[in-house]
Amino acid sequence: MEKEASDLTRKTNKASEAKKLNDRKINMVWLERYKKKAEDGKKDYYDCFRNERFKIEAKIQWHMADLTTYWEDMVAEAERKPQKEGASFRTGWLQAGTTYRRMVEPLDIAVFYKDGGRDYINSERSQHYKLLEQWYEEAAKPPTREELDSKKQKVSVLLTEDSCFWAHVEEAILSCKSLTNANSTPELRESSWNNLVKFGEYVMEQIENYAVSPEIFLKDSCFMTWWGEYKVYIASPSNPCSLRFIQFIDFMKTGRYGVYLRSEVP
Repeated sequence: MEKEASDLTRKTNKASEAKKLNDRKINMVWLERYKKKAEDGKKDYYDCFRNERFKIEAKIQWHMADLTTYWEDMVAEAERKPQKEGASFRTGWLQAGTTYRRMVEPLDIAVFYKDGGRDYINSERSQHYKLLEQWYEEAAKPPTREELDSKKQKVSVLLTEDSCFWAHVEEAILSCKSLTNANSTPELRESSWNNLVKFGEYVMEQIENYAVSPEIFLKDSCFMTWWGEYKVYIASPSNPCSLRFIQFIDFMKTGRYGVYLRSEVP
């Protein structure tokens, strides 16, 4: 009898958890519509929210808060469970949690940098995002050639896989400012330049793996704004490393990003 009662309790809890997750779909629909509205206006999702181009940002923030409360609780519950049960629990909800992380965290990043923040990943990133990413990476397998080909065909509808992508962009913008600031020390300029080289290599890796949304290449995105500043600097005679044309620089300078933007990836 005790076993039957225990099984019934588990089934009841699972049904309740499934209903709560299903209820969160309403929140996600709001975010998906917001993203679609941005795309229809030829704007990227991140910058629309950061610059508050529409009047529905307050409503979007309410849905973000509701989703975040739910997923913080879910992650905390998964951590409390015994190892085997917790692993099974995480697997069952991981896809939904990954989609949530990729949709919501960029908007948290937008708020952070709009308010003047720096170094989001090390100073501000929530533990529940870190764990959702960790669990995803532990469960993920290297993509096969067929899976990469499938991603290539669907590049136009991709969600950027690294939910911290825009934090890397914002830090690259700050590094560019350090390079051009007359008050920057030589050590700061060198550190900023090295950070930008690493950033370029990182972006190129994302592109090669079809892991980034084409929207980053829209002309008014902060990524393209950064590139506009960066390409001027690397062409300047004052640039101490102007001959260091890494693969990313070639990709951008030759305009190949336009092919990716139009989802005509060869």
